[in-house]
Amino acid sequence: MRLTRWNKETAPSLEALRGALTGEGYSVSEWTDPSGTVYPVHTHEFLEIRVVVRGRLRVGLPETGEEIVLGPGDRLDLPADVPHWADVNGDGAVVYLCASKDPHKK
Repeated sequence: MRLTRWNKETAPSLEALRGALTGEGYSVSEWTDPSGTVYPVHTHEFLEIRVVVRGRLRVGLPETGEEIVLGPGDRLDLPADVPHWADVNGDGAVVYLCASKDPHKK
């Protein structure tokens, strides 16, 4: 797992974040979840990346007990098969990008 915190004064734009991920060769989709959304423990077949555009997304890793709160511009790279959960903690919705590469595609 790799966590990269956004360290600039202003949050990056959706377009800039999407462009950076597609430039790295990832397929990118945009998600918006309202406050109170919960994703129970699950895994992904491939490396998955989450980058928050607006709001806050909390991700938990049950194997280590770690909880990470992602804010605007923060990026979390989750390796394949790592159990994790996520929820929207905060007063408003979260907008984030999900990115992945299918290693079987040429």
